[in-house]
Amino acid sequence: MPRYREIYIKKEAKIIVWRIEETEEQLLSLLVDYSLPESFHNYKSASHRKQFLSTQILLQAEGVLGEIYKDENGKPLLNNGFVSISHDSNYVAVMLSKKKCGIDLQSLSPKVLRISHKFYDQCDTPQEGDEVSFQTLIWSLKEALYKINGDPMVYFKEYLRINSINKNTADCSVLYPAYKSDYKMSIGKVDQLYLVYTI
Repeated sequence: MPRYREIYIKKEAKIIVWRIEETEEQLLSLLVDYSLPESFHNYKSASHRKQFLSTQILLQAEGVLGEIYKDENGKPLLNNGFVSISHDSNYVAVMLSKKKCGIDLQSLSPKVLRISHKFYDQCDTPQEGDEVSFQTLIWSLKEALYKINGDPMVYFKEYLRINSINKNTADCSVLYPAYKSDYKMSIGKVDQLYLVYTI
């Protein structure tokens, strides 16, 4: 089975990144003893169908596909651990961890500038460098932070804070009272996409 990259974090977490180059038919053939959910047929985009199938294949290969369930907010959880999933264009990333986690893949796009007022707050770390790259990184960090709890009441601008960004890490906080905590995030790249996750 193709795996583009694997990352291990102190034996507590594992990240698998897959660059999807297979056809939909090839992906379907890699799923063993698996019945597609009815929702799969609602995906109009071939890209979304391939992202879904790739995710299921990775989870099956890790032996956790049957353990996954969703909480009241639709966040995926494991019986004995935690999972976070992200996809962008033809990439999928899955993070399996013994503690709460969040991961995000994000490609650079000027579109992020049109919505930055919805997630970037003046209390976040000041902007440095290229605006598109900076705002994409802030969005990606907050997306990963949000996935830790997956509660829709945790608004990006009000409750998720990027305190500082170093070369390969960021210090971040969740300010929402029920989940208030500080997190360190790893910052990396997969080809031209940002890959950020909790460490």
